[in-house]
Amino acid sequence: MKNYRKTIIGSLLIIGLFTVSLMYPLYGDKDFHEEFYIYDKNGSIIDRAPTPPTLDHPLGTDRNGQDMVYIHLYGAKFTIAAVFTITALRILIGVLTGIVIAIWLPGMKIYFKDFFLGFRYVPGLIIVLFLMAPVTGHYTGMSVWIAVAYQIGVLTLVAYPAIVILVIEFIEELQKKSFVLSSYLMGGSSFHILKKHMWPFLKSTGTLMIVQQILSTLVIIMHLGIFEYFLGGRTKGGIFTLPGDIPVAETLSNEWGGLIGQNSRVMLQYPWMVLSTMVFFFFLIVVLNMMKKELEGNLETDRIDFNSKRKKTKQLQADRSASPVAFRLINDQKQGNDQNGFTG
Repeated sequence: MKNYRKTIIGSLLIIGLFTVSLMYPLYGDKDFHEEFYIYDKNGSIIDRAPTPPTLDHPLGTDRNGQDMVYIHLYGAKFTIAAVFTITALRILIGVLTGIVIAIWLPGMKIYFKDFFLGFRYVPGLIIVLFLMAPVTGHYTGMSVWIAVAYQIGVLTLVAYPAIVILVIEFIEELQKKSFVLSSYLMGGSSFHILKKHMWPFLKSTGTLMIVQQILSTLVIIMHLGIFEYFLGGRTKGGIFTLPGDIPVAETLSNEWGGLIGQNSRVMLQYPWMVLSTMVFFFFLIVVLNMMKKELEGNLETDRIDFNSKRKKTKQLQADRSASPVAFRLINDQKQGNDQNGFTG
C-alpha cells in the first residue's frame, strides 16, 4: 500500500469531490445563489452581473448572476461521471477486443487496422465534432439522457482502435517471452496462459492505461466545450443577456467543459468566469497526473524485480544442472556466509 500512497490519496480526493457534488441539493440553492443586481444600502442599483470575486462570491458570478462556486460543485458530478464512464467503456471494450484478436484471432489484426485506418491520420477531435454535430451542435429538444448516451458512445469509439492495437502489440510482445513460449510448448491452453502468465502484466499496465485515458478524455471534453459541444446538450434559451451582451449557448448540465466554452468569448471582459473553471479542471489533471507518475514508477520497479527474479532462477537452475554435488557445496557455502554475516 505504501507504494500506492499518492494513488490512494488522489482517488479519495476525486471520490470526495464527486460525493460533495452529488449532495448539492442538500446544501445548495436551485438558482445557484443568483444575484443579478447589486444594491447599495439605500436600495439603489449600483452594479449588475457578472461581478468579480468578492467575499460573498469567492469565484465571482456569471452573466446570469449565479455563484460560480455553486455552479462548479453542481456540475462536478456530470464531468467526473462522464469521464469515468467513457474511460471504463474504452478500457473494457478495447482490452477485451485486443485480447481476443491477439490470442484467438491473430489473422484479424491486419483487417482491423485497415478498417480503422482513418483514425490514425484524422485528429480525434475532428471525428468527434463531425459525429456529434447532429445532436450537440445546436438545440434539438432531445432528452438529456439520450444526448449523453450518444456522446459517450462517440467519445468511446474515437479511442477504441488505438486501445485495441496497443493491447494487441503488448500481448504479441509477451508471447515472445521465454516463459510464455515454454508454456505453449508444454501444451498449456491459451486461456491458461492468459490467466497465469499474461494477466498480471495486463492488470498493471491496464491500471496505468485507465489513468491515461481519463486524462485524455478530460482534455477532449475541454476542447469540445470551446466549440460549444456540451455534454448533455444546450439549454433552449441560452444565457440571459441584456442589450450589448454577446449571446452565447448555455450548457444544460453545467459540466466543466461546457462552462469553459460558454464563457470563452467573454474571457477578456470577465476573466474570472473561465479561470475559475480552469482551476477545477487543473485540480483534476494535477491529481490524475500525480497518480499516473506513481503508477509508471511502480510498473517500472515491478519489471526490474521480475527480471531480477528470472535471472536468479536461471542461475539456480544452472547450478543444479552443473552437478548435484557442486550445487550442494555452493548452497552450503552461501548458508555459511549468511550465518557469518557475509554476502556472496
